[in-house]
Amino acid sequence: MNLDPKIAKSIVTSLKDVVNHEINLFDTTGRVVASTDASRVGTTHDAARLAAKTSQTVAVDDSDQFKGAKHGINVPVLFNGAVVAVVGMTGELDEVSSFGTIIGRMTEILIRENHDQVVRFDAMERFSNLVNLLVLKHHDHSLVDYLASVLNIDFSIPRKAVVGRRADNERMNKIGDVYPILYARLSQEPGCFFSTTEKEVRIFANREGSKLSTFVRNIHKDLENHLDAEFYFGVGDTAMSEEEYWRSYERASRALSWSLFKHEGNVRFFESMGEGIVFTAIPKDESASFVNHVFGDLSDKEIDDFQVVFNSYTRHNGSITHSADELFLHKNTLQNRLNKIARMTGYNPRDLSDYAVLSMAFKLRSYLRQR
Repeated sequence: MNLDPKIAKSIVTSLKDVVNHEINLFDTTGRVVASTDASRVGTTHDAARLAAKTSQTVAVDDSDQFKGAKHGINVPVLFNGAVVAVVGMTGELDEVSSFGTIIGRMTEILIRENHDQVVRFDAMERFSNLVNLLVLKHHDHSLVDYLASVLNIDFSIPRKAVVGRRADNERMNKIGDVYPILYARLSQEPGCFFSTTEKEVRIFANREGSKLSTFVRNIHKDLENHLDAEFYFGVGDTAMSEEEYWRSYERASRALSWSLFKHEGNVRFFESMGEGIVFTAIPKDESASFVNHVFGDLSDKEIDDFQVVFNSYTRHNGSITHSADELFLHKNTLQNRLNKIARMTGYNPRDLSDYAVLSMAFKLRSYLRQR
């Protein structure tokens, strides 16, 4: 196990805060990796080398065994039963000897904590790489197989993609903020795995029905409570094999997009999207082309004004009286505005087939604005 110089320095700093003595951290060859005396970094120490070799604390005093060495103690640091470092404390033996066990144990704890952090970070990166591959329709299957093997992921277990995003679409601190929140809950969920980006939370969950709904809402609650931000989630359909993960993710993303558009609940399942299944499937350029075909050269203000009238007319199932009352208009004024929609677009809202065209055009325009 090699000591990272940055980690070694942080350990030395932590120890210095506890004991008011010069501290050195050596590797198993006796080389100083970090020290409260920066001039000693890179030098070697025979007493530290002996401590590492014998797994015993080595004291340096007035004897001639270690010529030129400062007085103090050198304590071997064990990790999983093997010496991985030596920590030295400079000072007269009657002052520092009592600290030997303490600084050795503290160093072991700090090294283990840092090791665990590195292991978690490596796992996070591997899961991130795996998820980033799985969401692609075409990916390197051999690399996916390797990562799945290392991470013990069984693709025969059915899973659904869950995609989350902040309502304001702001970037997230994926490591500092989001990852610990998800890890705290999902590390105890066998069969589930996840990754985070600056914009998205991506989860593959082996849940169905009400259990999945509760699962997603708990994650939604965790994120909103800890980050003080509103989140929306989309849930895809079931992936039964590795080749189907991209489709589940794509549909979860569409459900999320529709959820952000409709603002009817913070969690949307793909199978419950209704007309959203159609709207989200239309490519953006095709949607824009259709909207332009219906509204032509009308200004945004003109279209917005028409949509207010059209939406009211829709809410009241074509009732001129009720729609006019809602808009505080005379019935004849409302009739004139409906006529103007027909004249300017070529589509009459009173005609059933034309109404369907206008309805789709208005909705697609609104949907495009939030994408």
